[in-house]
Amino acid sequence: MVKIIIGGVAFLLFIIYDLEQADAFGRQFHNIVRLFFLLGFVFLTFSTINVVRMQVATLAFWKFHSAFFLFCAVCFLFLLIYTLFFALPFQETYIVQDVGNRVCARGMYALCRHPGVLWFTGFYLSLWFALGGLQLLCIALWYCCLNLCYVIFQDRYTFPKIFFDYAHYRQQVPFLIPNRKSVRQCLSTLRKAGDLREI
Repeated sequence: MVKIIIGGVAFLLFIIYDLEQADAFGRQFHNIVRLFFLLGFVFLTFSTINVVRMQVATLAFWKFHSAFFLFCAVCFLFLLIYTLFFALPFQETYIVQDVGNRVCARGMYALCRHPGVLWFTGFYLSLWFALGGLQLLCIALWYCCLNLCYVIFQDRYTFPKIFFDYAHYRQQVPFLIPNRKSVRQCLSTLRKAGDLREI
């Protein structure tokens, strides 16, 4: 129950951070709220590590499928970290100061509007396939549901306020499920993800 609450608090902090980015609170709380995303990330990481540690302690021995899905989890985690923190250097790709806030539609973000959801879900489900356990399954499903609700909130409310060209981006790039066109666009622009471009 504690880990479920911690996960809920983490995503609540993410939402508050996004609202601040959309100027929902004005500028008086700017410096404080900027830390909320990092704090939410710490909460989510701490809760996940704790659950995984407890589940690993219950394993009598490792099976081949456990090692395989643990490898998959590591790959998904790498993709998630890359997508959130390296595919979009904040000052260089998401925001151009002289034209306002502009969406980056290259690389991972040409694949779909919220590629992090794919990697986040793959990470938690792979963890469960690798380690098993009812508690880990419940946490995985709960966090994935919260993440889905979070990106729907971003897509419908905060991002259209933050990025002036988000309506155009939403028309051109699928929400979560990539299509043939978006996969081609992703692969063709992946090495140039640091450049801004309208599609």
